[in-house]
Amino acid sequence: MTIIEQKDAYICYNGADLDFVRSLSEQVESETIDGSKESRSLSVFFDKWDIEAGQSLIDRMNAGMKAARHVVAVLSPEFLKADWPRFEWKHIVAADPNNSRGVLIPILLRDLAKGGVERIDLYAPFRDLRYIDFRKPAEFRRSFVELMRRIRNQPAERGRRLAPLASTAPVLPTPLRPEVSWLPDRVQDVLISNLLRVTALPARIWGAATDCREKKDVWAKAPSTEPFVLREKRIYTFADLNQSSTALRAVIDPKTIAPESRHDWFIHPDKRLWLMALLNTALNSHMRTLRIKSDGKGRFIFMPEMNGGDRRWPMLGRKTGVAVAAKKTAKDGISTFWVHHGASLCFKRVGNNLYVSIEPHYLFTLDGNISVDGKSAGKLATIWGGKQQNPDILRNILFWGFVMAKNHREIRVDTGGEQIVVARIPATSQLDVGVAFDEIRFASLFDKQDDDLAAAAANAEFAGPRDEPDDDDEKPFE
Repeated sequence: MTIIEQKDAYICYNGADLDFVRSLSEQVESETIDGSKESRSLSVFFDKWDIEAGQSLIDRMNAGMKAARHVVAVLSPEFLKADWPRFEWKHIVAADPNNSRGVLIPILLRDLAKGGVERIDLYAPFRDLRYIDFRKPAEFRRSFVELMRRIRNQPAERGRRLAPLASTAPVLPTPLRPEVSWLPDRVQDVLISNLLRVTALPARIWGAATDCREKKDVWAKAPSTEPFVLREKRIYTFADLNQSSTALRAVIDPKTIAPESRHDWFIHPDKRLWLMALLNTALNSHMRTLRIKSDGKGRFIFMPEMNGGDRRWPMLGRKTGVAVAAKKTAKDGISTFWVHHGASLCFKRVGNNLYVSIEPHYLFTLDGNISVDGKSAGKLATIWGGKQQNPDILRNILFWGFVMAKNHREIRVDTGGEQIVVARIPATSQLDVGVAFDEIRFASLFDKQDDDLAAAAANAEFAGPRDEPDDDDEKPFE
């Protein structure tokens, strides 16, 4: 049994009209289902494209007509005399003699045979049906628009609305494109997440008693430490506290050092939360090595260059890199501010797996450091964020994966002990249903050359500083 994916139109024609039909098919497949650029493209069954050498003509034609929502019959004297077109249109007429479902769409291409004077003599099934007139090449566009309206199942456009002469009631608009429905596309699709899967973790967690009660106490005694957390008067880290090179030895009691299984922490209701905190602390340290600032709440932003200039992140295939922090001029032409690439990053547990979650955003600052006030920042974020579509967000998620991986194949987070390894590409899931012709190639997401930061700042106005204290629970940015 031959099965063909759903088609929008089956083209039934005679070989004498092959050139016209080929051009018509190409034009139809250049259109979309509702006329908008974002929608899926139309598809046709054209024997020159859809019947391979060695395949059964009858099987393929039967399957093609069954899979098509419409059958377009290209009428000409040669068409009505040929056997194969007769087989095709009789197949449709037998299934629906009155064309009550509107499957058959006749278009009249010629009423005279090529090279002769023989005029077309329409058979009974076509005499009762209104055809679309394609006989005048100069009026092809008008005829094609009518064909598209029928293939898209759209109602006929009516005349312009005039002011009423016999009533004072307001004129109500008539919708030209009401909602239509058809069978779902028979394609599979892929759901792309904002989660990067953790592929390797340190096997052990080291703990020891300490006199320090806050992180700042630890940093005061050991400025350059491995990632750690303080819990119940003990310090915990992935670094081996028995090693003399471990900086945290300066703040612990060596006699109390004890290793614990990371697996045991993962299944313990309380220590599982400690593990997530330790992982996120390691992530914060990793981001600091990239000169990406944390606000202590899991939000990260790119800082300007050390000399105070705009910052760009190097990317393969982009000669100038990607703008990640840039100074902009407000709409008043006087005030200046900064716009930064940012993201909320943290480890998350999904079932028995761990992931790094990425939620991209933009941050606005007055001088590259001090955030604008909450009200103005919210307005700016709404103006720009509302313009972001799924491909834009996915492109930013992929970008942050590249950043955290330092443009390598995977993300490796140093802990002072064994590394945390994270996949650079988001986790995906296969779906049984999808939208045909709506696939997005990963590589194409980086083809866009627009300056995202310029777009984000397009409607910005001057805003005052944010009246909010800094979080002192994270190590200061260096």
